[in-house]
Amino acid sequence: MRLPVVELSSANPLKPESGPRSISSVQMLRISVTDRCSFRCVYCMPESGVRWLAKENLLGFEEIAAVVRAGVQIHGIRSIKLTGGEPTVRHGLTDLVRMLRRIEGIAELSMTTNGMRLAELAGPLKESGLDRITVSIDSLRPDRFTAVTRTGDLPQVLRGMQRVADVGFTGTKINCVAMRGTNDDEFADFARLTRRLPVTVRFIEYMPLGDAALMHEDERGPAGGCGMQSRGEQAFISETEIRRRIESELGELIPVERRDEPGVGPATVYRLPGEPLGRIGFISAMSAPFCSTCNRLRLTAEGMLRSCLFEGGEVNLRDQLRSGADAKEIAAAMTECVKRKPVVHSYHGNEQMSRIGG
Repeated sequence: MRLPVVELSSANPLKPESGPRSISSVQMLRISVTDRCSFRCVYCMPESGVRWLAKENLLGFEEIAAVVRAGVQIHGIRSIKLTGGEPTVRHGLTDLVRMLRRIEGIAELSMTTNGMRLAELAGPLKESGLDRITVSIDSLRPDRFTAVTRTGDLPQVLRGMQRVADVGFTGTKINCVAMRGTNDDEFADFARLTRRLPVTVRFIEYMPLGDAALMHEDERGPAGGCGMQSRGEQAFISETEIRRRIESELGELIPVERRDEPGVGPATVYRLPGEPLGRIGFISAMSAPFCSTCNRLRLTAEGMLRSCLFEGGEVNLRDQLRSGADAKEIAAAMTECVKRKPVVHSYHGNEQMSRIGG
């Protein structure tokens, strides 16, 4: 199943929208620079992987820059997040960062990564103009980390995080997907990191998207998406329970003003009692959907502008770009796409996480 592709020439005019369906509400554009990844995380894809997109179907760097330029200069979007798949496997990533950094008006250019290549790339990324890094770590135990990622090496990732600090990055975040029966006995351990490290540890509720391992064997959909992840209900653990487990060991969490947290993400932010160096965040798309305050659009690796992580109308920007669309036409596509955000997203996503970028 594919999302409907919006035809900008539609004869059905749309009434102006406000709130999350207004382009004026969009503060961030998330860009998946590749669908490929060096990990095979159990909540993201099957062990055998998925069908990678053909290289010619991926947006080129100039095409990505054209989309960013239109969003920044016409719509005033100020935050750009590079994602994947795993963005560091895209050849020439630092060239893209340098290209985007030259676009006037970007307030923050950040990246989410699995961290495996940060030891070698943190310095070049910093020199190219990247502002901030988020690293996905779902376990602090090396054997369990490898079991979850199937190919990951926790010591290598931690070396990369140390390199991130050494070259001067600040505002670093750690994303941890919370999964019952997998890492739910480590929540307090993750929270303790904030006592000695100036990082924000964010717990993300498990979200069923595409074809992953957390589903019934007879429910495999095509690699492009629509696998119904019923077993995800067993893995799901809510923000309320995560907080309760942390507070039972470390004391009541203290709310932090969201405006004091780097980035424009949806996390609610807290800190441990005392004087911790870091913070704790919760992204609770399943138990407490934040659709009414959604402030982002997503550009997939193959050039689809997407209004929602789970569902919603798509605009095929790749075809428009390759047909010579100018900045005004690209900006119009963004306005059109954001109008199709759902009031509340569905329970199951219908596209592969590695193609959307989270």
